Amino acid sequence: MKKIAAVLVCMALLLTGLPQTVLAEKASVGSVSREEGYTGLKTINGKKYYFKNGKKVTGMHKIGNYYYFFSGAAKGAMSGGWKLVKGHFRYFDKKTGRMAVNRTVNGRRIDKNGIWVPVVVLDPGHSSKVAGGYEPLGPGSGQMKAKDTSGTQGVATNVPEYKLNLTIAKKLKTVLQKRGYKVILTRTNNNVALSCRQRAEIANKAKADAFIRIHANGSTYSSANGAMTICTTKNSPYMPSLYTKSKALSTQLLNAYVKATGCKKEYVWETDSMSGNNWSKVPTTIIEMGYMSNPAEDRKMQNASYQKRMVQGIANGIDQYIIS
Repeated sequence: MKKIAAVLVCMALLLTGLPQTVLAEKASVGSVSREEGYTGLKTINGKKYYFKNGKKVTGMHKIGNYYYFFSGAAKGAMSGGWKLVKGHFRYFDKKTGRMAVNRTVNGRRIDKNGIWVPVVVLDPGHSSKVAGGYEPLGPGSGQMKAKDTSGTQGVATNVPEYKLNLTIAKKLKTVLQKRGYKVILTRTNNNVALSCRQRAEIANKAKADAFIRIHANGSTYSSANGAMTICTTKNSPYMPSLYTKSKALSTQLLNAYVKATGCKKEYVWETDSMSGNNWSKVPTTIIEMGYMSNPAEDRKMQNASYQKRMVQGIANGIDQYIIS
């Protein structure tokens, strides 16, 4: 018993003899680890999440040698497919989650930095200088159609459609460039005479990922209002293979535009009567942004704050089409 008591006394002396700083460090290490929490990947219910100091994070993050994307829409779950991240379009493998580099995915070339730059051609409809004469309605067509017209005009503002179209196109170009697009305008001023076929050929030459034809509507009924988009039909005699993509572009553009502006949603008009659409070899849509024959809508489309919403809506629709 005496020996046991002696041992206990010695142990007590040893513990009390330890430097107080060592004891404090041990305590602080334990409390810090509890506060900072876990950092790393976790699989929860079959989905992967990334935690930093115990908190779930979203967005693009580098883990080891690769970048991954954790979607806010999916509450932080690892997500694959095309993403618009920090002003650039990137592709994340749907199986591994890794960001693709130096690869071609669905015909889209991704560079060494993991960036793909989509090409969008914007066509501000009409011009003050109208292309005269006629041209075939589409490749191989015997039906002729006027190369262009002067467009409509604001019933309340007297602003010509071609001016509104160019104003929106220029503002849209600025927004799209900031979002990582290469943007080409078919015209940059109002004194250029271009036929509908020539406009389409600019998009074809650029191998555009989307060809957006910007217009405003007119009607004999002043009460008519709202936006629509126009694409070719699935039975188009010109480029039927483009129908699915053009319809998707038209649908997503219209939905996003209506959401941003709050205007009335009309519909996607499928027709093979638009020569600019028929001559296009890339996904194409016409957006009729509103009726200049409606006094209220005409005035609204000349309002700077509303134009900002118009532009955001079109840009959002293009984004949704590109990443879908």
